[in-house]
Amino acid sequence: MFLYQIVNEQVRILACRGYGGTVRIPEKVGELPVTELAEYVFSNGEGRREMLSLAGNNVQMCNEEGNQASYDEKDLPPEVICERLLDLYLPASIRKIGNYAFYNCFELNHLECSSSIIDLGSGLFTGCSKIKNLDIHIVDGSRSCMQGIVSELRQELYVNYYVRDKAARLIFPEMYEESVEHTPARIVFREMHGCGHMYRYCFDQTEFQFHKYDALFPHVRVQESDRLVCALAMGRLYTPLNLLPDDRRIYESYLREHLVAAGEAALKDNELFLWLASEYCREQAEFDLLIDLASEKNCTELLSPLMDLRHVRFPVKKRTFSL
Repeated sequence: MFLYQIVNEQVRILACRGYGGTVRIPEKVGELPVTELAEYVFSNGEGRREMLSLAGNNVQMCNEEGNQASYDEKDLPPEVICERLLDLYLPASIRKIGNYAFYNCFELNHLECSSSIIDLGSGLFTGCSKIKNLDIHIVDGSRSCMQGIVSELRQELYVNYYVRDKAARLIFPEMYEESVEHTPARIVFREMHGCGHMYRYCFDQTEFQFHKYDALFPHVRVQESDRLVCALAMGRLYTPLNLLPDDRRIYESYLREHLVAAGEAALKDNELFLWLASEYCREQAEFDLLIDLASEKNCTELLSPLMDLRHVRFPVKKRTFSL
């Protein structure tokens, strides 16, 4: 359930209560669109208490379907704040998220939203160190908030990028800053580590540029682990949205050279693992490598389709005898 107020015929979400860590903000409350999350909405502390105090008596309740509801005080579920928030789904109607809305939501690991959010508050993801998965739906013809979000999240980030009826799997590597003091000059320098900051610049205005993203592959090969590099390459090849032929060849060459590492990166996704075997195992020995890997990791559900695929690709020759 949600606490909300109506401002200019639009709904502003003030707080959330529930028993689970997955929150789905409704797109409408009655006939009015939900367009804003208030500042500190999922946080805790003085900022949140001040926000609720300023809302005054103009506060109402609704359920997840956006229907008005009322509860006795003793029947209210607990507040979903800080570590209780795990997954958050925002409707396409959201246009604004207030300052520090997710402050210290350190267990939040997944966010799904539209790119049409106009106003992202400051300090939005402060303390949100576990967010690794982002689903973003691109809205044509509107300014995208994608760069604003990925720039705030400095950890390794897995992004499902949806536009119209197409999709792409993207990885933004980790980045972090370090302050280095030059004592004689009394100057502090900021040094950026990891190639993640370069990936977060793959935008023109606010539009994501796939060719800029793919052009950074030589950097990620040098600076990141084989596991992450293989996962990035597989994501682009598996969902090749706007992938140029030259970039495809570079990704494919890397996968063939690091087949076992690619298999390890794909183990959690059965469909992706079988796609890797089908597309990039040219020799029977390569199939055997992936079969051994699946067996070693106890992924028994992969063994049967892998064996079937190998049998189709490399059928056993019938023996002939002559007298």
